[in-house]
Amino acid sequence: MTNKSPGRPICGIFDQGATLKQSAQVEPTSRGKLFRVALIIETSTSFGRRLFSGIAAYIRENGPWFVDFGERSVYDPVPPWLKKWGGDGIISRVPSPEIGRLVAKLGVPVVDLNEQLRGLGAPLISNDHVTIGRLAAEHLLQRGFTRFGNIGHPGFFWADKRCEEFARTVRAAGHSCEEFRGKAEDLRALSQRSWGMETDDVARWVSGLSKPVGIMACDDFRAVQLLAACVLDDVAVPEQVAVIGVGDDDVACELANPPLSSVMLNARRMGYEAAALLDRLMRGESPPEQELRIPPLGVVTRQSTDLTAIADPVVAKAMRFIREHACEGINVEDVLRHVLMSRTALQDHFRNTVKRSIHDVIVDTRIRRVTEMLAAGILSLADITERAGFKHVEYMSNVLKKRTGWTPARYRREYGSPAAKVASRHFLKDR
Repeated sequence: MTNKSPGRPICGIFDQGATLKQSAQVEPTSRGKLFRVALIIETSTSFGRRLFSGIAAYIRENGPWFVDFGERSVYDPVPPWLKKWGGDGIISRVPSPEIGRLVAKLGVPVVDLNEQLRGLGAPLISNDHVTIGRLAAEHLLQRGFTRFGNIGHPGFFWADKRCEEFARTVRAAGHSCEEFRGKAEDLRALSQRSWGMETDDVARWVSGLSKPVGIMACDDFRAVQLLAACVLDDVAVPEQVAVIGVGDDDVACELANPPLSSVMLNARRMGYEAAALLDRLMRGESPPEQELRIPPLGVVTRQSTDLTAIADPVVAKAMRFIREHACEGINVEDVLRHVLMSRTALQDHFRNTVKRSIHDVIVDTRIRRVTEMLAAGILSLADITERAGFKHVEYMSNVLKKRTGWTPARYRREYGSPAAKVASRHFLKDR
């Protein structure tokens, strides 16, 4: 369904059947009045789309509602059509004082999901930023790091609260925390900043940190910038710098190099709670006195933190080489040539530091790549075997079964995407 009239919202009725029906009129239902609701939420981010999912879930259970919404990004202004809109309630994430002035004129119930501009006079539902910062710190502490840093956006409430709690948690554990705060900017400047100039500043900051170090970025795109700075400074991630973001944005986390660990926010619950609160307000209930804070779901671990802290520079160098080249078919001799050390000496370094042999680390790295390809795509076993650096399908399958307890077909059926599960039925043998 597309919006054929520029500047006009998409309008439709959400019913319990999970479909959006075009409608020219708002008709009453058995529950009474059919409420007309404006959703002023960005569609350009994973977080925004998850909010919509939570709102839709509530409407399916309790609706229908007649909804008005349109495509928008985080920093888009208030849509022009809202100024003459004649509905019953609004759920908004507009980070602009203009929304507060407009809401006062419209005189309808509003639930505010914007976490930067506070005091708009509407009930607020927000993420639990204290818990977010604590979870990120605990994730890195559990990996053995004793040096820490964080990178935020100074002056932004949500970023400051996350970074403050991250620093408090690691300091309470007896460790120091270095902070890169950058320059304070307004909202529009934040969205239009010169990425390259500040990335250079971040690279200089990373260069001066004692390593290994675990760093939290206040959101996933700040974390992507930090990873780019590590590349500029030739810093190995996660061997020297482990990076965790916030938001679990699918684009940022999967396209990051390496893939980004992140604190997953419970946007779907936030959307559901916002719809439930707005429903009560539109039916005449008084607004709550306190802000509702939604805790995160937990940490999604990807490669950017998927390693214990390595203080031994020789092992860190070898681990980086293995991570980057294991799937090219390298062996222990290749690693020895890279670090210029004898087999006995390097094996001792590995067993003292990571408690595994060089060969085990190489194989584990390849098997991790095998499981990623089994879960994500529809490659044949022969293609997966070759791309993971194994020579024979039978050997790869035996190693996977030994290391994980799963055959390739069972692993793909259990953990794979819908396309991967179809592939398991079509051309994967249960080896």
